[in-house]
Amino acid sequence: MAVARLNKLFIVTHKSDTEAVLKKLQKTQIAIELKPYTGKIDLDIPPSDMISEHDTGVRGALDILNDSEDKKLKKIASRAGKIIIGKTEYERILESENFEEIANNILSIQEEIENLDTRITDSRLKISKLNFWSCYKGNLEDIAGGGIYTIKLGILRYEKNKFEDAIKNLDKNNISYEILSESGNASCVILAYHNQFRKNVEEYIAGISFEESDITGYTGTIKENIEKIKKGIDLDEHRKKQLQSEIKKISGEYKKPLTVYLDYIENKLEIERAIESGFSTDSVSFHTAWVKQTDKKRIISIIEDFKAAKVVEIQADKDENIPIILENKPLFKPFEMIVELYGMPRYFEIDPTPFISLFFALFLGLCLTDAGYGFIIATLALILAFRMRKMKKFLMLIFMGAIFAIFGGVIFNGWFGDLPSHLGIGDTFRRMAILGDPINSNEGSMNFFRLALILGVVQVFFGLFIRFFDNLKRKNWEGAFLDGLPWIVIIASLIVMFLSTGMAVSMQLVSEPLFPAGISKILIWPLLVSGLVIIFFGARNEKSWGFRIFIGFLNLTIVGGITSYLGDFLSYLRLMALGMVTAGIGVAINKIAFQFVSIPVIGIVLLIIIFLFGHIFNIGISILGGFVHTMRLQYVEFFPKFYAGGGRPFEALKDEHKYITIVD
Repeated sequence: MAVARLNKLFIVTHKSDTEAVLKKLQKTQIAIELKPYTGKIDLDIPPSDMISEHDTGVRGALDILNDSEDKKLKKIASRAGKIIIGKTEYERILESENFEEIANNILSIQEEIENLDTRITDSRLKISKLNFWSCYKGNLEDIAGGGIYTIKLGILRYEKNKFEDAIKNLDKNNISYEILSESGNASCVILAYHNQFRKNVEEYIAGISFEESDITGYTGTIKENIEKIKKGIDLDEHRKKQLQSEIKKISGEYKKPLTVYLDYIENKLEIERAIESGFSTDSVSFHTAWVKQTDKKRIISIIEDFKAAKVVEIQADKDENIPIILENKPLFKPFEMIVELYGMPRYFEIDPTPFISLFFALFLGLCLTDAGYGFIIATLALILAFRMRKMKKFLMLIFMGAIFAIFGGVIFNGWFGDLPSHLGIGDTFRRMAILGDPINSNEGSMNFFRLALILGVVQVFFGLFIRFFDNLKRKNWEGAFLDGLPWIVIIASLIVMFLSTGMAVSMQLVSEPLFPAGISKILIWPLLVSGLVIIFFGARNEKSWGFRIFIGFLNLTIVGGITSYLGDFLSYLRLMALGMVTAGIGVAINKIAFQFVSIPVIGIVLLIIIFLFGHIFNIGISILGGFVHTMRLQYVEFFPKFYAGGGRPFEALKDEHKYITIVD
């Protein structure tokens, strides 16, 4: 029985999912207030580095799959445009596969293919080099520096007329040689020398046009090595074809799912970038939502079902006007409309709905004070409440007031006015009227007068106590002890002092003084202290003490003071006035109708017509007058004692239907 506690959510959606998210939230039966947000956000939402990594990995994997297709398929795919996919299939794809593993597998296959290509290229370069030295028929491991001799394979580059001199110089420097082949100015030769001449030979060789071969590290003949490398190339090319075949197989099976997944993570990446920048973009929407604390987890679960949406709980802005949802038990719910018409409570203010419920129904019933009217109104309201769902709250409120009208009619002898007396059974019903007949007896009218006045005093005091205890609950000590308690003491003291005087007896409020006369001497002191508290602290926000005391004196006497409370109490006499007016009109209608009873035949018809239409008219104006005046008592006399209002009603996102009504 209070204002519902709410949580504020911040929702980020990719535009591709925004409409679907809003429709889903609209169709749910959970109360949610949703507003678009276009301002700058400053939220502590850590970005997900994994999303960016996945985007790069999956995009690379898809590029590999696209490159594996032939040109015709690529051309057809480019003409086809975007992939068309149903929502169900989209959800199934994203939930059914481990895309990170698939993408990593594709990337590892491609890496192996690239390694094979590098190895094949290197092998072919080796063959090319070996082919160049194919003129050498010996074992390649022999071309090296030994313990006694060093052998080198290389090329001598000299013009024809100088080559003979170069050869003679080799002999002169203790170098043996053999020409393996000649081509132009280049000759492929093998040089050999004893290691005792090594230093001098190497200095000489460094000074001539000799290029040593770079085919070290091999064993066996050049032909044997070329054959071995060719076999390695064949194995690598065979493995490459296997891997390319595997890529094509993966492409056929996973290209579409990977494309769907890439679209998903790019949407998520757009969201991350929008959050990081703090602004909604052409691709990303921001919304704020208010939901009940009890519904928060369900709403978050609904939003997180969407792959391109993100939701976080945030704090309300300072001084933000938080929307209001009233939560009351079914018995009190009809009276929420009275509060809504006056103004919703603020978020941390007390909800007055349960406090006005009993008073409103009782006061409305006393404004009617006719059991017959009460039976008719209660029956019609109950029937219509099940047929007119949109007006159910109002009709149930009228129903409860009609129940009290029945009790009021019983205790004040109101039965379609004075109908029982015209039917000869008036004594039976008068015996049930424990408070008398206010139309026909002074005792009855005074009892009604006393009852209305007592109810007014009770409701006003109830309002004062609500303010006092609400201030205590919120630890507003100044409001409790400088505003609330002094007025409780003042009003209670004045009432007790009044009921101890002969004036109360002369006004027929009591048969004799309820309290001894000496009690006034005791109560004058708390009354005086409370009055001084109001004078000095009632306007405590004023800076000038003179003006503060002046305003405090006005608060004590005129402006919401003692005279105002007296006016409030007297306002409740409207209950008696309206109740007696309803009874008086009913009596007049019966008197007019039953005058025609002596006329044969037509008299009965006229009696029924006048009786029916007269009482229908009386019921109508009595409900209207009773409702308006009862509402006035709540708004003018009761609410100002403790209630301010001014809250913003909760604007629920609804699934509305213009031409149909869907019922459970």
